[in-house]
Formats: sequence, C-alpha cells, structure tokens
Amino acid sequence: MAVLLAYGTFGRSVEQPAPVSAQVRTIVDGLRTTSVYEAPGAPGKIDAARARQLIGDRPIVLVLLGTEPLPPSDDEFTQPGQDLCEQIAAVVTTSLVIVYAIEKDGRYGPSYCVGPEFSNPQNPVDAGNYDFQLIARAEVAWQYRVTEADLFPQVEEFVFAFDEQAAQDYPNGVPRRAPVIPPPPTPDTLQTWQIILSLAGILVGTIALFVALRLVGRLVVRRGARDAETRHRSEATSARLNKLADRILHPPAPKDAADARRQADLAGEYVLVLGEFEAATTPAGLAGVNERLDELEEAAT
Repeated sequence: MAVLLAYGTFGRSVEQPAPVSAQVRTIVDGLRTTSVYEAPGAPGKIDAARARQLIGDRPIVLVLLGTEPLPPSDDEFTQPGQDLCEQIAAVVTTSLVIVYAIEKDGRYGPSYCVGPEFSNPQNPVDAGNYDFQLIARAEVAWQYRVTEADLFPQVEEFVFAFDEQAAQDYPNGVPRRAPVIPPPPTPDTLQTWQIILSLAGILVGTIALFVALRLVGRLVVRRGARDAETRHRSEATSARLNKLADRILHPPAPKDAADARRQADLAGEYVLVLGEFEAATTPAGLAGVNERLDELEEAAT
C-alpha cells in the first residue's frame, strides 16, 4: 500500500514537452554561455560583441541570423521571424527574446517575444509591460538613429527601455538571466525534480512498508529465547540494520536523477538483506547476513 501510495503521489508519468527543431536547438545551445547568438553569414548590421557587453546579464537574449530567408510560418498571418522567436522563447522561458532575420518582404529586421515564465509567482510582474508597450517606447527613441547598415540603436534603445520599465517593476533589484537548460529530449529542471521525487517517494514508501512488516513480524513470529551466541549475533545485526535503515531512510538530497536512482537501488538491496535477516535462525545464516551488510554499508557511504 505504501509503495502504491508513493507511486500515485510521485511516480506518475511526466508530460513531455514538444520537441524543438534543429535550428532552435542550435540557437539555444549557442545561448547557454552568452546573451547573443550570431549565426554564420549574419550580415553584420549589429555588432555582436558590443551587444553582449550592453545586455550583460539582463534577462534578454539576442539572436542574429544570416540572410537566408526563414521557412514560412504555419500561420499565414505570422511572420517567420516571429514564429521562430516564439519557438526559442518556449525554451528560454524566463527571458525576453529578440530575433533578427529576413522576413517575407526581404527586410532584415527584429521580432520580439516574451518567455512564458518571464512573469510567474516568483517573478510577479505584468509581462505585457515588456511586449508591445516596451517595443513602442524603444521604437520612438531609435527611429532617428538607425541606418540601413547599422541596426545597433534598435538593440540599445530596447535595453534602455527595459531598464526604465524594470526599475519601476523591480524596486528591490532586477532579475538576472537564468541559465539556459538544454531543450528536449534532455529533461528540463521541472522534469528532473519530478523524476527525483518519484524515485524518492518509491524509496521512502518501500522502506516504510518493509520496516513496518519487520516490526509486526518480530511481534508475531519471534518466540522463546535463543542461545546466547545466536542472540548476541542477532542483536548486533539488528543494530546494524537499524542504523543503516536510518541512513537510507534519511539520505542527503540527491544531486540529480542518477543519484536518486542509486539511493533507490540501495533501498532495494536493504529490503533483500532485511528479508535474509528475518529468515536467518542459525549463526551461519547471520554470518551471511553480516557479509551482505558489509557490502551494503560500504555502498551507502
């Protein structure tokens, strides 16, 4: 029952996020260590190094694509650059995204979008403040500064407009850009912790069930006194099992899904050793249990 309860609480399957295109994966990988991704063949209308210095660690990412036209969007009313921007924002979820690309009219220009988690319970602001409203404010400022060969003022005025709005929304400090998580099939943060919690729930449920059975079994089946040698070995082995159960039942927080699985495997081995202990009625049987305990204690350190 404990195992079923643990599985029902933590072990349900995780809904997989939608896969991303090879282009989005390449862009996101390029943004893992920098705020600006510049594709091969970018026309150089924006100085990427200067843009990186300007953006710093603000929650803004800039994508500078080449002059090859993007494939059309599935929605005929959506520009290809806007469609790609939203695909990137679905992975870089806490950032504002700017994508420069060739649009339907042959113009090399920007598309803007807001990551779906830019505004959330941990970041409680109106995301609309950073969408059309912010772009319109920046456009007024850059319209007399931009040239055909130099689009950097567009980026600069967008950053300035962001700073002005963020100063109002975040009086205690503007949030910084979060680390970029590799897109699927690699698990994102939420999926990883769901896996860890699932394994931890099964681990705790399994140990709780068998420790309870062990206690009940001792009250029911243990009868009479054993000889002094057997009793001494049994008590010593029982003490070791109890100490090991406490260590396995209260392990340190797993570092990742692999560490959580290792802890679950240790719990399974502990259950097997516990069963052997309950079945051991002779010194030779207890000696075998203690050998298994030696191995398990070493693995649990």
